[in-house]
Amino acid sequence: MKKIIKDYLKLFMLFGAVVSITSCSESFLAETPDTFVSPPLLLVNEAGAQTYLTGAYDAVQKSVAPTGGGNPAPWSIFWGTTGADEVVFPNWGGERKLIYLHQVTPTTPAINNLWVKLYQSLNRINSVVDRVGAMTEEQIDTDVKNQFVAEAKFLRSTINFALVSSWENVPLIKNEVTSLDNINVTQATPEEVYNYMVEDLKSALPYLPNEQGGGRVTAGAVNALLGKIYLQMTGFPLNQTDKFVLAEAALKNVMDSGVYDLLPVYRDVFTLDNEQSQEMVFAVGIDGPALNEGGLLSTFFGPQGSVQNGGGWGTCHINFGFADSYDIDNDVRMINNIARHNANNSTPEEGYSDPDAWTVGKNSWRGWKWHAEKPNAYANDTPFDYPYIRYADVLLMYAEALNGQNKLTQTVIDNTVNRLRGRAELPADDMMVLGSKEDNATELLSERRKELCFEGWRRNDLIRFGVYKEAISGITQDGPNAGDPGTQYEDFEIRWPIPEAQIQLNPELEQNPGY
Repeated sequence: MKKIIKDYLKLFMLFGAVVSITSCSESFLAETPDTFVSPPLLLVNEAGAQTYLTGAYDAVQKSVAPTGGGNPAPWSIFWGTTGADEVVFPNWGGERKLIYLHQVTPTTPAINNLWVKLYQSLNRINSVVDRVGAMTEEQIDTDVKNQFVAEAKFLRSTINFALVSSWENVPLIKNEVTSLDNINVTQATPEEVYNYMVEDLKSALPYLPNEQGGGRVTAGAVNALLGKIYLQMTGFPLNQTDKFVLAEAALKNVMDSGVYDLLPVYRDVFTLDNEQSQEMVFAVGIDGPALNEGGLLSTFFGPQGSVQNGGGWGTCHINFGFADSYDIDNDVRMINNIARHNANNSTPEEGYSDPDAWTVGKNSWRGWKWHAEKPNAYANDTPFDYPYIRYADVLLMYAEALNGQNKLTQTVIDNTVNRLRGRAELPADDMMVLGSKEDNATELLSERRKELCFEGWRRNDLIRFGVYKEAISGITQDGPNAGDPGTQYEDFEIRWPIPEAQIQLNPELEQNPGY
């Protein structure tokens, strides 16, 4: 009996509970299934398949998205923001400080926790692809089945993208793992993982509707992620510049669909009323408080002051270089994204629009994109959906894809970058003007930070543009800053170490070079 329990725990540590399903409280998936359900008993009709698919969405919510207590190490924050150049961390920043300073080791708990969470999520999604895909015509309409499987393949790609971005050399698990037989798998090459994601997404496209999904995967979401993955393949470690043209095509499909557009006002994009607006190509549904479905967006990033008054935790502050990149007198994104007020003394509206409220010194400026109401009961359970890919991102990626081919024109710049700058109320003198390929890339990368900060893509952007070391070496400031990450950084730390706990469980795994 002890051996059976030990083997089950090993299986759970490696791949997660194989039949675990939890609720996802968005309206399109309103079921509240039991925590553990026998798949053969559940997957007998469309309703059961819908419930099972809910578990796949929940898996992404609990691993990739910045959710609360159920997710101790959200990928979008730990990888995408913490180890980049948007924020700095104080000495009391815990394991986040280690990631920021590039002091993680193979035994850092947060790195292992995230690896485990991502592979548990992957196994839950693989289970949906395999088991729903095997349902018969008597159990479920074929078109519905194909759509459910297609949605799950997109969700699977979000997990694989997180894994290969963070560790590069990872096991590529293509099917549900249900037993201990042959679970000591080797690592795939990054190219194999990227190619698998591309094939997953391409095979999903024919079965998905062309609409804004309200938190559900659609054709636009697949094309947008396909474009993002193609672009990532143009940079380190693959450097496959032939993928620029493929990214262009995928992103043009999103732009030509007629489904998506920018909201007129930047601030409105991040309100509760617009969580699933026409600007959201795919946003992970999050709901709170007190529903076990909440997030961290307005608390991890929030002004001085108590959380109940709309403040944040105070565990990260703005990188001065990021703040200085804005046109401070004109760019409304600066006002929306960087808090210079104390929530105890000001309302969110005053913090946004009243210069007399901007009394906080620069050392204590904080991220502030999702503005919590005052008062609130959010705590670690905020209700803001996580924007995985926005239409603004699509526009910037499209310009990047053309620039990579030396095809960028002023007309394209005006329809992409300058549309965003116009919405940000920047004057004509601040509009982007076509330059050299290198100068255009610098402008595009800067624009991505100003527009998309805190949305979880900055580290991937810096790596793709080939300036990661340069960017983190530019963080030099006093105040509540545990140190300057550039002085700690070595080139091999562009990727994370394979967790030592996983190597002990699976001797086939090899440690990443340098660790």
